Order: sequence, then structure tokens, then C-alpha cells
Amino acid sequence: MSAAPSMKRRLLGFLLVPAIAALSPIIALPAVTTIAGPGGWASAIAGESIGTFAAIAIGWGWATIGPALISVAAGDDERAKLYRESIAVRLSISILALPALAVICWLIATPGSEWLTILMGMQGALIALSFTWFCAGVGDPRTIVVYDAAPRLLANLAAAGLVLSTGTVVLYPLAGILVTLVGTSIFTVRLLRRHPGPWPRPRDLPRLLRSNLSVALNDAGLSGYSSVPAPIVNVTAAPVAAAGYATGDKMMKLGQFIPMTLANALQAWVGEAHGSDRGRRMTIAIGLATATGIAGWAGLALVGPWLTSVYLPNAPAPFEILVVLGAVFFFFSIRTAVARLVLFPAGQAGAVMRATLIATALGIPLMIGLGIAWGPVGAALGYAVTEGAAAALLIRRCLNVLRDLRHTPLEPAP
Repeated sequence: MSAAPSMKRRLLGFLLVPAIAALSPIIALPAVTTIAGPGGWASAIAGESIGTFAAIAIGWGWATIGPALISVAAGDDERAKLYRESIAVRLSISILALPALAVICWLIATPGSEWLTILMGMQGALIALSFTWFCAGVGDPRTIVVYDAAPRLLANLAAAGLVLSTGTVVLYPLAGILVTLVGTSIFTVRLLRRHPGPWPRPRDLPRLLRSNLSVALNDAGLSGYSSVPAPIVNVTAAPVAAAGYATGDKMMKLGQFIPMTLANALQAWVGEAHGSDRGRRMTIAIGLATATGIAGWAGLALVGPWLTSVYLPNAPAPFEILVVLGAVFFFFSIRTAVARLVLFPAGQAGAVMRATLIATALGIPLMIGLGIAWGPVGAALGYAVTEGAAAALLIRRCLNVLRDLRHTPLEPAP
């Protein structure tokens, strides 16, 4: 039987269905921008950016490497063991990360928007406790729909109405927090009741932390530079300009769900092949990611200004911001495919980490400097250069892997 139908099913399951969860926040954004005002909206997105960085720290690489570990696990009991280990690691880190997140969000918030900023940060950070990476590893998008995507859609619909009717804008992040905690708790209880086993002991934590260290550092580097521009703009720019950047940043990051889930959908399809056939599939996957990046760049630049002016008239994104952030999306799409579908399976997580940290070390000072000198456009330019540098450093490694695979014979069928 051809592998094409299998790949199509994965694409439909992991692109169309989970997209509900990623895009459903759009429903509530007009209400949030109207009630929060320019300063509150910019602070909310700044808090969300910091929350994203905290989520990477709390997640400790499980969302990146977890699906692959789950997909090759020996059986359901082994998968449950891995999931228990991930819970122990993530909860331990969150005890330290969440209080630090609250303090930072309070300091960068526009006066009067402190609690909104903190709760937006918490909403972003607690995503790290989600179970969706486990479902990606076992090829089960239906569970994501039941426990995350559909509840998140309904919660955002309810939050939009409540924010407009009550004027209480913090109801928006509270709804997202509730969906994450309740959905993940139900999934976890059901899974671990079916497959009971011992929990990791405190003395096991150092070993578990070391096992994902390179991936966690790589993710932290990536999130580090992607989390910098919005807070910088919020602190240095006027509220109206910061709000316009916040809208562009939000649109671009919502769109980044597409290349991320594309990589998840293709992971098993690439991994099940061997030799030159795996190289061919990797090349196809990178081509799809490149096309996705071009489409996203064009969409942000050509449609984004009109869409945000109509849908978010209180905080429209300027054309020049969206053009530059479109470049960020393009480089992100390529980098995600190269890292997850080529270099991680080839055992080059360390090389990915080094490239990311180099780009981060160069990019963060550039974003801060350009943000101070040229405002929101400068911060966006620094972001694009950083993302482009990270992609460029990985492409050379990717080409070497593909060249080696082209000269590897196919394994004989069993």
C-alpha cells in the first residue's frame, strides 16, 4: 500500500485539526484590543512573549524531542513512563520559572496593565504542561481535538463575549489557562490510570534534565531571541506604535503554527524511510516548508495590513512591520524543517544548538540596538536578521546530511 495516503492523513490531522487551537485566539482579539487600549494590548503581547520563553524553559525540550521518543518507544507502558518523566521535569522547573515570570511581566507592563501582562505570560508559559506533543508522537490528533482544540475554541468564544460585556480583559488569558490545566489534567489521569507505574524520584531529576539538555538549550536560544522584540518595543516605543508592532508579532506567531505542525506531520513519514529514500523525503519536506514560508511572507505583506485594519482597527499593523516579520516567518519555516526533519534525526542536535546560540548571541544585541535606534521597524529587522542567520548556519549541515543519504543504498525490504 502506498505511503501517500498515510502522509495525507497525517497532514490533515496535524495541520487542519490542531490549527483550531492555534487560530482560535483570533476570535477574542478584537475584544481584547478594544478594552485594553494600545498600551494594554502592547503589554499583553510583551507578556505573552516572555511567557513563551518561560514555556521553553519549563518544557525542557519535550515538545521538540518528545514526539520522536514516543514514536519509537517499545510499547504503551514505555510511553507512559516517558510521559511521567516529562511531568516530573516540567513541574519541577515551573516552580522556579513562574514566580520569575510574574516579576518580569510586572516590570515591563504599561502602568495599569500589570495583571493582564502577568496572566498573558502565565497563559503562554503553561502551554509547556500540555500533552499535545505526546499525541503527535502516537499519531492521535483526535485526542487533541477533544481535550484541547475544541475546548480552546469554545473558551475563546466565551471570553470574547465576557470581555466585551464586562470590560474585564483578564478573562481572556484566564480562559486559556483554564483550558490548558483542565484538558491536560484529564488526559494525564486517563493515560496514567491505564498504564500505571512508578514516578521518578527526586534523585532522578539531574539525570532527566541532562538527557534533554542540548535540545532544551537549543529551544531556549530560539525562544530567547523571538521573545526579545515585543518587550523591547513595549518599553521604548509610544503606545500606538508598540500596539501596531504587537499586532504584527501576534499575526506572525499565530501563523508559525503551520510550519511547526507541518514538521510534526512529516516526522513519522520521513523517519520510516531509510537510506536514499529518506533523503528524498527530507528534500520534499524542506521544499514544502520553503513553499509554506513564501506563502506566509506574501500573506503577511499583502493581506496583513488590510486584515489587521479591518479586524483590529484599534491596533492595526503597519505594512513595513508586516513585510519584515514576513521574512521572519520565511526563515522560521525553513529552519524548523531543517532542524526537526533532517538534523535531529541525524543525531546533530548539538550542531543545531550551537548554531542557534551563535545567532542568539549576535541577534539579541542587534535587536536591542536597532529597536532603540529605529523603533519597532528596527526591532523587527534585528529579528529577521537573527532568524535568517540561524537558518543559514543550519542549511550547510543539512546539505551535508542529504549528500550522505543520497549515496546510501536502500535497505532491503524484510
